[in-house]
Amino acid sequence: MKLRNITKDSLFTKSLKLAKSNPNKAGLMILFDILFIVTIFILFRLSTYFAQVLVMPQTTAAIPIAIILSLTYYLMILFAYSFFKYCILDFIKSLFSKTSFSFNQLGQFYMLNIIIAGIFFAITIALNAILASIKQSYAPFVFIVLAVPYALFLYIIINISHSLFYKGDSIKDATKKSFSIIFTKIKIYREIILIMILFAISLSILFFGIGYLINLLASKNYNLYLSIYSYFKQASIIIFDLIFYFIILINRISFYSIAKEIT
Repeated sequence: MKLRNITKDSLFTKSLKLAKSNPNKAGLMILFDILFIVTIFILFRLSTYFAQVLVMPQTTAAIPIAIILSLTYYLMILFAYSFFKYCILDFIKSLFSKTSFSFNQLGQFYMLNIIIAGIFFAITIALNAILASIKQSYAPFVFIVLAVPYALFLYIIINISHSLFYKGDSIKDATKKSFSIIFTKIKIYREIILIMILFAISLSILFFGIGYLINLLASKNYNLYLSIYSYFKQASIIIFDLIFYFIILINRISFYSIAKEIT
C-alpha cells in the first residue's frame, strides 16, 4: 500500500495525469516534435545536396570556408531545435497556468542554447582528450563510465535551464541555477533519472527474455529463426524508441514542475 501511495504521488505520475487531462496540448507537443524531426531531415538533405554541388578546392584556404559552412549548418539545426522547443515549453507552461504566447524571447532562448552548446562542446573536447590519453584496450570501458553521467548531466542541464528561462529567469540566472541544482540538489531530479533507468532495465530484461524464447523455440529451424529474429529486432527498436520518447515527453512536464518549485 505504501509503494502504491509513493507511485501515486510521484512527480512522474502527476506529470502524466497533467498530460492525460490535456490531450490537445500533449498532442501538440508530439506534433511539434515530429515537425522538428522533419525539419532536421530537410536540413540534412539540403546540406548533402550542397555538399555535392559545391566543389571545394583541396587547399589550406578552403579550411576556413568549410568551418564556416559547418558552423552555419549546426547553428541552423540549433535554431530549429530552439524554435520547436520554445513552442513546446509554452504548451507545458499552459498546463499549469494561462499563457499568452509570444516569440519575443525566442532570440534569447536561442542564445541560451548556444551558450549551453558551447559549454558542453568544451567538456566534450576535454573528455576526448582523456580518452585519447589512455590505452585503447581500456578506452571502451572508460568511455561508458564517462558517457553515461555526461549524458544525464547534459539532459538535466538542458531541461532545467529551459524550464527556468521560460518561467521567467534571465539567461544568466537560468544557466547558473541549472548548474547549481545538479550539484547541490540531487534529490530534486533523482526521481526523473530513476524512472529512465527503471524503464531501460525493464525493457532490457523483457527483450532479453523474448529473444531467449525465440532462440529456444525456433533454433531448430534456422530460416524461421532468422525471419522471426529480424522482425523482433525491428519491433524492439520501435518499441524502445516510442517508450523512451514517452518518458522524455512526460519528463519535460516534470522538469517544468521542478523549476516552479525552485523559485
